[in-house]
Amino acid sequence: MEMILLSNLTAKIARPRRNYKILAICLSILLIVINIVGFYLGNMYYQKICKIYIDKTNTGIEYYKTSFDYKRFSALESYDISIQSSFGYKLAGTYIFNTKPTNNTVILVHGITASRWESMKYADMYLDMGFNVLVYDSRYHGKSGGKDITLGFFEKTDLDNIVKWVRWVNPNAVVGVHGESLGAVTALLQANLDQTQKNVNFYVVDCPYSDISELLSMKLAGDEKAHFGFAASFVLFYGNIIALNKSGFSLYGVSPIKAIKNIKTPIMFIHGSNDTFIPASMSLELYLEKTGVKGIYISPGAEHAMSYFTNRVEYISKVKQFLTENKVIS
Repeated sequence: MEMILLSNLTAKIARPRRNYKILAICLSILLIVINIVGFYLGNMYYQKICKIYIDKTNTGIEYYKTSFDYKRFSALESYDISIQSSFGYKLAGTYIFNTKPTNNTVILVHGITASRWESMKYADMYLDMGFNVLVYDSRYHGKSGGKDITLGFFEKTDLDNIVKWVRWVNPNAVVGVHGESLGAVTALLQANLDQTQKNVNFYVVDCPYSDISELLSMKLAGDEKAHFGFAASFVLFYGNIIALNKSGFSLYGVSPIKAIKNIKTPIMFIHGSNDTFIPASMSLELYLEKTGVKGIYISPGAEHAMSYFTNRVEYISKVKQFLTENKVIS
């Protein structure tokens, strides 16, 4: 009788252990499936934003020549430059001289999938103000090297090298940076690097994002963020692991809103009121966080990166007013 009771007791103890083992196996399988799905979706998203296909036939000067005064540019003295990146590739650009001799120079930084010629639309404005202009192809764009887009992370160091080159060529010059979209973010992140040396006298940033992880979460979730916010965070988490592994940067590390707190250099923020790609609220957020000299212009009715074309006269007037009030130009 005692043997029967002992046997029953042993069976009762053994059964839960088998249940735990089955549960552990199920959880392990679930975890593997979650990781497989996560890495698959994360890699898809990484490819979409960091390895995006760029049709180089749509980024040359012939494609953009109608967006700026090409006849004027052709008549000006200019030369192509090649500047060494800190990451082993060359940055291709063009330095354009004003008809009135000056060392003062504005560097124009284009947006994603574009090229130096896309940013030439701003050149006329600065040439009219008496500046020389330097335009260049960001990494992975145009004729510059680089294997991927890092959303401003490594681009900021490339811009810093461009700035240092301009300062080396023109030691006593007024140097400005005007960036659009990704170029605007690159400018803000480089401004944080520049706070010790103060090589740049002013920045104009058109339609920047305040934080890339926040923007990507918004894009992934769309208008239904309340329902798909977790899914967006899930994809972004695995996309970040892929970015760290393949490109050596963190999506969570591209955050102008964190950098802006340290920047004392004058900055003018510009954003289109109808921008659905990067909301104008992000520029407002950056403007409010910035201390010291700053300005903001919300371009009425303008969509993403279209403020200059939509309200050209007012755009130029606002930039000129900002530079005049801060004694950059007279």
